[in-house]
Amino acid sequence: MSKDHSSGEATSRGAASSLAQRFVGLTPIRLVLGLAVLGGIVGALVLLDRSGDSASALGALDSRPPEVGKPAPQFALRNPDGQVVQLSDFDGEVVWINFWATWCGPCRRELPDIQQLAGEFEDDGLVVLTLNQGESANKATDFWEELGLDLPILLDSDGEVADQYRLIGLPNNYFIDKDGILRAFQHGFLTEGQMREKLAAAGIN
Repeated sequence: MSKDHSSGEATSRGAASSLAQRFVGLTPIRLVLGLAVLGGIVGALVLLDRSGDSASALGALDSRPPEVGKPAPQFALRNPDGQVVQLSDFDGEVVWINFWATWCGPCRRELPDIQQLAGEFEDDGLVVLTLNQGESANKATDFWEELGLDLPILLDSDGEVADQYRLIGLPNNYFIDKDGILRAFQHGFLTEGQMREKLAAAGIN
């Protein structure tokens, strides 16, 4: 055996012996506390990694602007129950996206008509997603109870999806066909008749 190899083995044995002596020298209480701290650090790192993955999957999922005749920009948001909902979850269905807030008077006026049409065309494959802008889950659901609505709510808490969809005020409505192509949109209030026209452009009539 070469001198260098022998020296390396001796160094490794010395390091291992030193590490063992440190653990042997610990009192039972210190050893338990040390292991507990180590376990806590590992658990925190695992949770941080998971939360990072979840957070990275929220908001705007691409940088495409909304353009009629092109695929609708993809996004993922949480609903008031904390579940993540993605636009792609509704591939093969006509999707009506409505941006709203509780302080928006025109939103309050058009939402009952949206509710009515959502029920009327549900069997035809229409899905309505309402994206609340910058408000808490409780405020959004309380407003829904006040108006007697049961449309799905998604929380665009930081307005990232609103920026992605190039919002100009509220309300805003976007109509996506079964192939995921944006077929119509409207900045501002829609009458029931206008809603039906936009739905027809997306394949619902």
